[in-house]
Amino acid sequence: MKIRYIILVVLIFAVSFNSCDKVDAPFIESRDYCNGNKKVLIEDYTGHGCVNCPGAAVLAQELKEIFCGRAVIIAVHAGYFAQPDFENNPVFAANFTTEAGNEWDTYFGNSAKGNPNGLIDRVRVNDSYVIYPQSWAEVADPLLMEPAEAFITINNDFNVSNNTLSTNIKTEFQQDIEGSFKVIVCITQDNIIAPQKNNDPEIGATPIDSTYVHNHVLRGTLNGSWGEYVSTTGAVAMNEVYEKTYDIEFPTSWIAEDCHVVAFVYNESNKQVLQAEEISVLD
Repeated sequence: MKIRYIILVVLIFAVSFNSCDKVDAPFIESRDYCNGNKKVLIEDYTGHGCVNCPGAAVLAQELKEIFCGRAVIIAVHAGYFAQPDFENNPVFAANFTTEAGNEWDTYFGNSAKGNPNGLIDRVRVNDSYVIYPQSWAEVADPLLMEPAEAFITINNDFNVSNNTLSTNIKTEFQQDIEGSFKVIVCITQDNIIAPQKNNDPEIGATPIDSTYVHNHVLRGTLNGSWGEYVSTTGAVAMNEVYEKTYDIEFPTSWIAEDCHVVAFVYNESNKQVLQAEEISVLD
C-alpha cells in the first residue's frame, strides 16, 4: 500500500465575523494515515456568495488525499452566502440549499459564525461544533488514530431506464458501546458548474468564477435530516448489524455518474459521528 505522509495542517486564519473568512498558508508535520479503517466526516459549510469558500473546498479535498482517502466530504450550502440570487445578482440563480442542510446549519450554528467553516465528525471543540478550516486537520488527526467503532457497507443498484436508485446500507458495530445511535443517508453530487464568488486567482477567475466546479454538493437525504435509529436500547453490541434499503427517483438535475451515496452513523446524545462511508451511485 502506498504510504501517505503530511499533516497536521494549521492554517493562518483572518477572522471576520460579518464576512466570509480567508484560508491561507499551511504549516505541515508528518503522519502516516494509510494504516487505519476509521474515516472522518468533513462537512464544509459554504455558499456561492462566499469569496473565500473555494479555498476551504480545496483544503477539504487536499485533506482527503493526505488522509489516504479516509475522509468523506459533504459540501453543505446553507445560510446567507448560499441564498439564490445572492445580493440580488441573477448570476447566482442556482439553489443548492436543502432541507437537511438548512436544519443542520440552524442546529450547529455554522452560517451564524461566518463562512467558510465546517464540522469534523460533529465533535465539539471549546463548546462549539463549528470548526474553522485552519483547525480541520488538527481536529481530524486524533480521530483518525482511533480504531473504527463501526463499519458501513453501501451497495447500490441504479436503474438507468427510470433514473431510480436502490441503495442498501449495512452498519456493523465493532465494539460494545453505550448510547442510542442513528444513521443518516445522503446524496452528494460532483462536477456542478455554476458561478461562485472567489478572491483567489490560483483557484479560478475573480471576483466571480462563472465556470466554477462545485463538488460534494449535498443534494438531500434519504431518511430525514437526522436519520433513523439503529438502536434505542441504550447500547449496541459488538458485531450487531443494522441493515436497510432505500429507494429514490433522481430529479433530472442529478447526474447519476457524478453522484455518491454518503452514509454516517452517529451518537444521538452528542451528535458525534462514529463512522462515515461513501460510494459512487453507479458502483
